[in-house]
Amino acid sequence: MSKLLIKNGRYINPITNTDDILDVLIENDRIADVSKEINLSNGVKVINAKNCWVTPGLIDIHCHLRDPGYPEKETIETGTRAASAGGFTSICPMANTNPVIDAGALVEYVNKTNQKYGFVNIFQIAAVTKGLNGTELTSQDELKNAGAIAFSDDGKPIENLKLYRHALEYAKMLDMTIISHAEDTHLKSDGVIHEGELSLKLGIPGIPSSSEEAAMAREIALIRQTKGKLHFAHVTTKEGVELLRLAKEEGLNITGEVAPHNLILIDEDLEDFNPNKKMNPPLRSRLDREALVKAVLGGIIEVLATDHAPHTREEKSVSIMEAPFGIIGFETALPLYLEVFYHSKKMKPLDFIKLITSNPARILNIPRGSISKGDVADITIINPEYEWTYDVTASYSKSKNSPFDQRKLKGKAMTTIVGGKIIFEALLDA
Repeated sequence: MSKLLIKNGRYINPITNTDDILDVLIENDRIADVSKEINLSNGVKVINAKNCWVTPGLIDIHCHLRDPGYPEKETIETGTRAASAGGFTSICPMANTNPVIDAGALVEYVNKTNQKYGFVNIFQIAAVTKGLNGTELTSQDELKNAGAIAFSDDGKPIENLKLYRHALEYAKMLDMTIISHAEDTHLKSDGVIHEGELSLKLGIPGIPSSSEEAAMAREIALIRQTKGKLHFAHVTTKEGVELLRLAKEEGLNITGEVAPHNLILIDEDLEDFNPNKKMNPPLRSRLDREALVKAVLGGIIEVLATDHAPHTREEKSVSIMEAPFGIIGFETALPLYLEVFYHSKKMKPLDFIKLITSNPARILNIPRGSISKGDVADITIINPEYEWTYDVTASYSKSKNSPFDQRKLKGKAMTTIVGGKIIFEALLDA
């Protein structure tokens, strides 16, 4: 029996509402004990977590691994390794691969490949429509039986509302959630960045806030009718936040997430035309960013996700007009979250950790997000005060498309434990 003892850490467990200095004993793949003082004989590996938080393993419910189909951008091996370096023990990749994850055999491919090469748990999200074509539904029961934990056509909105209604009804019967890429493609048109003063000044086609707002409004109407479960990916606008607030007040089963880049950057940061700041939905206005922060603090947005979206240097080494949307985010997400909510003294550690552990686990029915006795030993040890500079060339991700290269950060995952095994330890400067 393998044993691992974590001592002197600040144990933060949202499920039990615990925030205290406690030791954690792991036996094989489970939490064996959580107590004030655990002392064992020699031969047990001990991690001294003094001045660190000991939390449930971080969960990212929105990322892109590009596998199968785009090994030049990312593989399951490189993506999960980058995730582990960021403190994530469980990730939920989207289905927009090549081929699209729209059949049970493809879910099984991801899971088998991860068992062989991966570093963290993968809870695969499968497509709502075959080939993401928006015209024919996938077999949701087949996908669930193969291991899919939610459905999404992320990257493409579902604009056939009759089809969308049926998808929500079927998912409800399976007690599954559909994750929405809320966008009206006609309003978005050929937009590249947020439609506002900067897009007019630079002469770059804009993506209006109404493209998100209109799509969210019609999808909320469908939830009102079907009583299904809907999660809005990457909310970016103050109008979207208001719609989400009203839906939650109405008691509809609707949740939302925000990505770190939309909490840190705004459209004005694109004056340098950096293609690594181009994402969809785009960086929005200062007022939008303020609304997003308030929405998280007020519980309207319940999840922080990464939307890790790798692209090659060649793809991003073109003009902002031509470059693909998306940035990597596994390794920078945690310190950026901390910058916005913890170091600014806006949020207590326990409430902050909920956003990246127990809340995503609850929303998608992922069997993680807690570190009580008997739970699977997925643990992240975080030093919230550790200061470091992000060097994108040292990223474990195969792609390097980050706007945060050389940014000074505060907070880092020191150790990542999956199923009782240490899979990442930060190599710090002496």
